[in-house]
Amino acid sequence: MGCILTWGYGWEYQRSFFSPQADKLSEPLTLIKYDLEISGFGSAALGHVCLLNLKDQVYPGTQGNMKSWPSWTVPVLRWCKEQGGVTGYPHSSLRINAGTSAQETMLAYDADGDELLSEMEVAGKVLPADFNKIDSDRSQSLSERELLFSTNEALDQLPNLAIPAMMGGGALEIFVSVPEGVCDFISAMDTDRIGEWNTWYHLLNSGFPLKVSGETDYPCMSSRRVGQGRVYVQMGEIKELKYEDWIRGVEKGQSYVSDGYAHALKFSVNGEVPGQSDLQLDQAGEVEVAATVAFAPELPKAVAYGQITPAAGRRIVGDTVHLHAERTLETVKGGKRLVEIVVNGRAVASQYMPADGKGHDLKFKVKVDRSSWIALRHFPQLHTNPVNVMVAGKPIRASRRSILYCAEAVKRLWKNRSKRISKEERAEAEKTYQRAIETY
Repeated sequence: MGCILTWGYGWEYQRSFFSPQADKLSEPLTLIKYDLEISGFGSAALGHVCLLNLKDQVYPGTQGNMKSWPSWTVPVLRWCKEQGGVTGYPHSSLRINAGTSAQETMLAYDADGDELLSEMEVAGKVLPADFNKIDSDRSQSLSERELLFSTNEALDQLPNLAIPAMMGGGALEIFVSVPEGVCDFISAMDTDRIGEWNTWYHLLNSGFPLKVSGETDYPCMSSRRVGQGRVYVQMGEIKELKYEDWIRGVEKGQSYVSDGYAHALKFSVNGEVPGQSDLQLDQAGEVEVAATVAFAPELPKAVAYGQITPAAGRRIVGDTVHLHAERTLETVKGGKRLVEIVVNGRAVASQYMPADGKGHDLKFKVKVDRSSWIALRHFPQLHTNPVNVMVAGKPIRASRRSILYCAEAVKRLWKNRSKRISKEERAEAEKTYQRAIETY
């Protein structure tokens, strides 16, 4: 029998298959651990946060009064870490509106106020595509209309450089809390998949060891079932099941996330597995990626599982908040699933595997020319945490554009949401935001 651990924070639930010894148990074992999702508190305006493995659930000095909690997320996450907790953000997709994003890009970069962007004005800035590609009329300048078209194209790609306006929902302050060292994971498998994974990819490309975890916001967002999004933690050989050990596996990234219909039973790079040691190479070279994957022989026909592409396009695939199609009890049987090996956010190798409920072994040879992260995914159902491959002892700096993306996100968040931070806390918050920009 499978051994499943479930924890809840607010209405959030996360689940894990964790032990090769689980089949020795006569009955499934379920543990329930209640922690906090900060959603009704002041800090929620900068993204809901998950506070797991708490010893104390009341922020110092608040006496249980929601209004007196911090009005930004970094202090709350730091408080959780100080008591040995594990921290992250749920409902992570940043809900990018192409029109608003284009407007914000024009406002941010239009130095002379002529409502056009010259190459000089955007030098060293991040755009949804290269300048010449966006400049469709070859006028040597970019209009808001051209930015809108380019942003709309980018939103269906993974990864992409469509910068959110940072005034909606999602893991807004993650670009600040990660460089502060107080955020362990970003949640996935509940909102649209490109939006979730894109944020994660840019932070990984910047060199931060952020992990991915799974979530189900039931019944608020994932109304169809508990366990819509899951994290599966590889525990190894264990004699006694302890929540503390399991949550440390989440923190370290000894895991993969899925919707329960797709599994990466094994994944390694030159024998190194996620959440353990980095793979060290003296020089650039080739590595062997090995995996065992399995896909259910039948799954629901829905946008959430990638079996229906909605009218809004690929950017919505994976979302559980809205159906985006007619409600149906239909299922999809059999077929093939594309498994991809991802290096620094880009697929470098792939193979189709049968959806037959059986484990299938895969092996790939992958070239690594600099320090990089490597993971396995099937869009939109499955993603492993990465194995870091360190070349000649150098840190991961996979993409200058990713770093610029993160820095610009911080600037826009401060511009559009800083007034949500109380006057008493704003000065300290501004220092922290500036420190994040300097770090990038």
